[in-house]
Amino acid sequence: MRSFTSDYADVDFLEKEGLVLLSWKQEAHLQNYRQPAEAALELMKEHGCDFVIDARNGFEDDKADVQWGFNYLLPQMARTGCRNVWFIIDDSSGESLEREMNMWEAEFSRYFTVRRADSLEKIMKLSNMSITYKDTHEFTAEELQRLFLSVEWSSVHFPEKLKIAMENFRTVYSAWDGDKLIGMICAMDDGIMNAYVHYLLVDPEYHGQTVGRTLVDMVKEHYKDYLRVAVIAYNDEMHFYKNCGFKAAEDASPMFITSLWT
Repeated sequence: MRSFTSDYADVDFLEKEGLVLLSWKQEAHLQNYRQPAEAALELMKEHGCDFVIDARNGFEDDKADVQWGFNYLLPQMARTGCRNVWFIIDDSSGESLEREMNMWEAEFSRYFTVRRADSLEKIMKLSNMSITYKDTHEFTAEELQRLFLSVEWSSVHFPEKLKIAMENFRTVYSAWDGDKLIGMICAMDDGIMNAYVHYLLVDPEYHGQTVGRTLVDMVKEHYKDYLRVAVIAYNDEMHFYKNCGFKAAEDASPMFITSLWT
């Protein structure tokens, strides 16, 4: 059911899925930005449902509109019963939009669980999943092998060693879709000052669901009183860790003696 339409945005209520969808058509400011946002807000007040923002075709970064969104729109949304906010954004969106999404995600996260996807179809599929998180060291070799195979890490060839490794790590948090292991983070530490994140992996089928960021946040909370938490990031993952609060060292490089090739 379409509730609002203009040259700048459409607002629809997807009754079957229980979602309010705001689809931007082009960059918008002032009333052209606020009218569709308010139309979406009214639908959330009426139905108490979750919110999807399709930002692939335009967004805005006008200072006055950002302040309006932060100070008025989001607090109002938080009173509607909305629990989850989804952003539709794809890899071709560019650095400028990526920075803006990071800013909005940080503010939305004060009130809601925020997730990303590259299509509405994926959101409708994933919104029916129930992801849970566990603090456990107990895994079967088969569970670990399936997860490590999904990201094509060479450690997958040593499932029995992986099982023992998980038992020996000081800190292990894992993500599950039902009985399916879909992500994990493992860390070691000296007990008081320094911690090192060794494994962080998420099944690619669940990328965009903030699984990795949630696992990192769990480790950061666990080690909040430590003086240093370190991670070795592959170059194509640097942006993820920077968004999680890590900084690249300017005077140090990782070095290895290893039998693994990934």
